[in-house]
Amino acid sequence: MTLTEEQAKTIKKQLLTQIEKMPKDQVGDLKEQIEEATPEELEEFIKQQQSAGQSQQKCIFCEIIAGRIESVKIYEDMDILVLMEIMPASKGHILILPKHHYQYIQEIPEPLMNKLIYFVKTVSPILIKLLDAKSLSIYIPQGQLAGQRIQHFVINIIPRYEADNLSFDWEHKKADDKELKEIAEKIKKASHGEVIKGIKEEQEKYEKKKKEHIESEADQISRHIKKRKP
Repeated sequence: MTLTEEQAKTIKKQLLTQIEKMPKDQVGDLKEQIEEATPEELEEFIKQQQSAGQSQQKCIFCEIIAGRIESVKIYEDMDILVLMEIMPASKGHILILPKHHYQYIQEIPEPLMNKLIYFVKTVSPILIKLLDAKSLSIYIPQGQLAGQRIQHFVINIIPRYEADNLSFDWEHKKADDKELKEIAEKIKKASHGEVIKGIKEEQEKYEKKKKEHIESEADQISRHIKKRKP
């Protein structure tokens, strides 16, 4: 049964009070989503949160993060945990995961996702060098059919070696041109607005940081010149 306007108003107030206690980097756009949600959207949001809560209670990764299951850790801070896979696909197989329980990539706040990707970018060449690997496979399963055995977002970094017998390949068959164009058009229509908005926001952030950096350098030069004046 859909929430009434009055019920939605009360629930919004309760949710907004709750997220005020969350770390800022975990809030992301959550506050705005809650404030602008219709009663139908709010009801669906509550169902998703309840489902995530149930998953978290049974999540092995959450148990590891809480320290209730032993693991071989590589790195840990307040946001992420990096550990060795105990059933590795190859020597040096590591797992990078957020400490907060998320199942899908779209649920992860942008600052946290940036941190996860930064670790992937940094550790990848180190693994290749230390383990004398030939290359890497970076594997992010999303959903059961994709191989997500545990409903907690994780990035697998798998070092690759000669004759390791691992396969991430598929049968390469030529797709139907008409079908390709139809699917492409659907994706473009569904994602174009969000993609453009995201790119614009990222560009604005970049330009702002660039401007701040230039102004900071200019200030340093100015102070240096003033010190050198007789």
